[in-house]
Amino acid sequence: MSLRSMVLAVLVAGACSDALEQDTTTGLVIAVVNTGSNSLSFVSATAFTSGLTTDLTPPTGTPTTLDARGSLVIVPMGTTNALRVYSFGTTTGPEIIALPTNSGATGVAIEDDSIAWVANPNLNSVTRVNYLTGDTSTFGAGTYPQAVAVTDQYIFFVHGNLAAGQPAGPSSLRWLSRPGPVRAFGTVDLSCTNARFAALGSDGFLYVVCAGAVGAGDGKLAIVDPVGRREVALLNGLGESPGPAVYHPSGRLLVASATEGILEINTLTRSVTRGPGDGIKPSGDGIAGLAVDPRGRVYAVAPGACSSPGRVHVLSAPPDYRPLAAPTVGVCPAGAVLAAVPLIG
Repeated sequence: MSLRSMVLAVLVAGACSDALEQDTTTGLVIAVVNTGSNSLSFVSATAFTSGLTTDLTPPTGTPTTLDARGSLVIVPMGTTNALRVYSFGTTTGPEIIALPTNSGATGVAIEDDSIAWVANPNLNSVTRVNYLTGDTSTFGAGTYPQAVAVTDQYIFFVHGNLAAGQPAGPSSLRWLSRPGPVRAFGTVDLSCTNARFAALGSDGFLYVVCAGAVGAGDGKLAIVDPVGRREVALLNGLGESPGPAVYHPSGRLLVASATEGILEINTLTRSVTRGPGDGIKPSGDGIAGLAVDPRGRVYAVAPGACSSPGRVHVLSAPPDYRPLAAPTVGVCPAGAVLAAVPLIG
């Protein structure tokens, strides 16, 4: 049996069992990138079970981020200077796309049905990738870009502005208009340092997580109006080196934290409702990444000591965060995203 068939058999079995209940998670999975084992794992969003873990080698790399569009998953490979494309066999094109030497490829966002953007922090640049053909174009993009976010009108590159691993000054966003071959561009100044992650909320705002200086416990959240292209609010109190965020349909922004578990922001009142000392720590675990399914359930990626397989804690929707399952994934899982598996009849 082929790898694709085995993955589909494991994941779709659970999804199809609930088809008569019109489960809105049918055919959906949580794709998890594992840095330690250089792999992708897939967790059913219906049965809460792990499918097979897929080796991303070649190339050998240090993947920490990923993005998905339908059944397509794209993973920047960090030190290997490459982009790995995984599609369950549904998309034709190269599986490995070379990026500039010493790129340190990290943050990624898929713009449309052929184009993705990858941040190259070591080169202060971003690369536009046609993942169907493998063609690339690289552009200068501020100091130490670490993430990319795409809205209906713009692409935002998140600049950490780091030097020797520490903030050299306030962070910023570089924006590029879309779609079309002729693009306007500009900068959004932020009032925080070491901007690392960005999440677009269904309320229309862009939420930028700023990790601050290592050891300073000065994590912040910048809220940006992506249409007006300006920062509209800044929230303190996210503690030490907060991680990726995901917008929950309840209006909460959930932020991963290696030390605090899951932090929580009420985006309606723009206040921190679960800060340091009050985070959700399933089984006492720190959290490296988060995803949310259409029913509002939370998938919290727990790497553990990164010496053995990690876990994904499946939790009920906030405010309860009731534990539902904790399937194992690869070694040192670092991020998660909602993806789709093509159903077979």
